[in-house]
Amino acid sequence: MKSFRLDKSKNVGVITVLIASLTALSSLAIDSFLSGMPLMAHFFGVEINTIELIITIYFLGFAVGNFFGGPLSDAFGRKKIALAGIGIYGVSALSIPFCDTIEMVLLLRFFQAFGGGFATVTANLFIKDWYKGKQVARLITITAMIMMLVPLFAPVLGGFLINLQGWKLVFYFLFTVAILLFAIFYLLIPESREQKEITNKITAKQLVAKYKILLSDKKAVIFLFALCFPVSGLYVFITSASFIYLEYFNVEVSVFPLIFAISIILNVLASFSNTYLLRVYDAKKLFQLGITIQLISGFSLFIITLLDLVTFWNVFILIALFIGSIGFIFGNGSAILLDIKPEVSGAANAAIGITRFVLGFLAGTSVAIFHTNDLLPIGIGMFVCSLLGNIIFIVFKATNNKSLVLASSCS
Repeated sequence: MKSFRLDKSKNVGVITVLIASLTALSSLAIDSFLSGMPLMAHFFGVEINTIELIITIYFLGFAVGNFFGGPLSDAFGRKKIALAGIGIYGVSALSIPFCDTIEMVLLLRFFQAFGGGFATVTANLFIKDWYKGKQVARLITITAMIMMLVPLFAPVLGGFLINLQGWKLVFYFLFTVAILLFAIFYLLIPESREQKEITNKITAKQLVAKYKILLSDKKAVIFLFALCFPVSGLYVFITSASFIYLEYFNVEVSVFPLIFAISIILNVLASFSNTYLLRVYDAKKLFQLGITIQLISGFSLFIITLLDLVTFWNVFILIALFIGSIGFIFGNGSAILLDIKPEVSGAANAAIGITRFVLGFLAGTSVAIFHTNDLLPIGIGMFVCSLLGNIIFIVFKATNNKSLVLASSCS
């Protein structure tokens, strides 16, 4: 069996793609049935904003999965936790088509998301264990770029499956993906954590202690929110994408996947550019570039929705810029945070997932609850997420500069 295992030095490209496939699980689970949301609402006899909860509940379950998965992967190893998460994700996906109430769907979506979070939290940790320095930021950016490629084809694939056999076929497909990924990881991916660090046991006190170490660092906590607020703005869009294009702008269902995909392309291009710019600029400068672009586009979106200056094209372009900026934000931000507290990288990476998806859950649910017949709640939600991220990053820089001054005076 060992002869099939990939080598971390010789097979960097293949390993990166496979690690990225973990991060793509949740994107696939969300984006593949966006065009089927109106049909799902009709099937269960509920309004579209109720079906939107299937997306926001995923954010919550993913966050809980991250909470447990990160520290557990420190104790039991990355591979075991990844396999367990993929298994939970797959079984839950297989069970959803057999539900006859929306409440049961929401419960199983929570468990599917829990499994997705359990597995996905290990992705950056495999990279952090195996590689060092700027290569970590570069590879995390590449995995994020690959993850963002999923929305380019997932809605198209989902639309095809829905037209072929209805929305239930999407979940059978997700189960099949989970089975294949489980087999590939079991056979090909070696354990990245050193054996001496794998204890195969952890108490509740130890689990909490890992987060306590992270949360006791003021800089780490401040930067965590500077990173996660801008990223959570993406989930406001994902939650509302079906309403924006299918209902508000009356776009054809067959065209929706293309529009959604184009909205993601700038993110992929930004991520691709980021891998090269890291050779010249440090991660903090590129992170600041990303949140600045996002703030400008978020503010503009808020203004046009507030003043009722909405057209298809100005909304489409501003959303594309908003999402595109995350190509500079997520990979760089993750690398920066992991570098602040490398001794608890599992908890730090889990905290990123927990925080961004909890914030995404709160922001997305708020937009769904305050749903109106216009785009103002969406404009407000996306702008506020970006604004808070920028303000908190300013606080982080001030705190960081103060720490440097104190350290210099002490020496």
